[in-house]
Amino acid sequence: MRILVICQRYWPEQFQITDICEGLAARGHDVTVLCGLPNVGLPESEGHVLPEYRGGRNRAQERNRVRIVRAFEVGRRTGVLWRTVNYYSFWKAADRKVLTLGDFDVCLAYQLSPAMMCDPARVLKENRGVPYLLYCCDLWPESMKAMLGEKGAPIVEHFGRVCRKFYSAADRIAVESPSFEGYFEGFHGISGDRLTYIPQFSTDGAVPVLEPHDGVNFFFLGNMGTVQCVPFLLEAFKRAYEAEPGLGMRLHFVGDGVAQDAAKGFVRENDLGDTVLFHGRHPVAEMPRFYAQADACVMALDDSTLIGSTIPSKLQGYMAAGKPVVAAVRGGARFVMDEAECGYAVDPGDVAGFAGALVELARATHLREELGAKGRAYFEKHFTKEAFLDAVEHELSSITKGR
Repeated sequence: MRILVICQRYWPEQFQITDICEGLAARGHDVTVLCGLPNVGLPESEGHVLPEYRGGRNRAQERNRVRIVRAFEVGRRTGVLWRTVNYYSFWKAADRKVLTLGDFDVCLAYQLSPAMMCDPARVLKENRGVPYLLYCCDLWPESMKAMLGEKGAPIVEHFGRVCRKFYSAADRIAVESPSFEGYFEGFHGISGDRLTYIPQFSTDGAVPVLEPHDGVNFFFLGNMGTVQCVPFLLEAFKRAYEAEPGLGMRLHFVGDGVAQDAAKGFVRENDLGDTVLFHGRHPVAEMPRFYAQADACVMALDDSTLIGSTIPSKLQGYMAAGKPVVAAVRGGARFVMDEAECGYAVDPGDVAGFAGALVELARATHLREELGAKGRAYFEKHFTKEAFLDAVEHELSSITKGR
């Protein structure tokens, strides 16, 4: 198939869409990607477009059999104003650029944030009749609503109408979490037969061998933000530790974020310095050494908005490492845990239930091994890159029939 992929972010920025495009090309497809200018998540850029992409340079490239075409965008930098300009500049430039790229059989619109990066797929379909699959990684305008609150209601309403145009025009919409399907049906009026669930993939690796150690280590790996409910995790662990101090339980945080300082304050105030440990942020390449020390992993998500109903990448990482999971979640993450039978899932805010699950896992080595193995098996079946590419390839092929 001649596939056009549309996504504002692409190599050298670190997003999965690069692996997806190169994976499709490796399967023999003719892949072109329409993207923006590198400026996000690159330490050397600080939110500015990289020097080698300024002044019209490197607008057309090729890497690993993928043709890369870049539309203009203003660097994101920092602050709401710059972010808005960044979003708008790519949106309008890509809408113009997409009609100059040649002929395609099908289009994949890979929607991160903002959703408007997918509008060129609608433009291409309306002008050239090219069908498109929209893959949704972030709910819009729900994400905007969560950021702006009630004061942003008129803006959210406006962008709801904007998003509905390209959501309604999509031949198929794939979502990364089952909980997204209800949002599309209820808020955007998309019929269920046009929706499909394709979970994102996670980087695979060998299951680390557990290193000998005393006690029982619970690990949290990833961003320590507001939505990750770090105070809840600390309170639940404190209750579990006080109930069974002889089990030698310890809670490790690998990562950082806005909740870290308050977490350290809680540990000092409750004299938990020997049992709750902070390791700071480390590169992804170093994660295996932490997993090798983990008996089980923990996570929680604030479910006050639909964003808390996603399947976070840390859950996939935990399962890939063969670790049992204790989680306070609803939505997509709860669906996966229940189906995989890889640990204990309680409702968000259930401190007693979470603490009880920690104690139960700490007592039973064989149970930890059994649940971890189930999680790994589920990962191999559902969360590998090949499984993702199979599903996307099937959807793209199905909407090209009859053209």
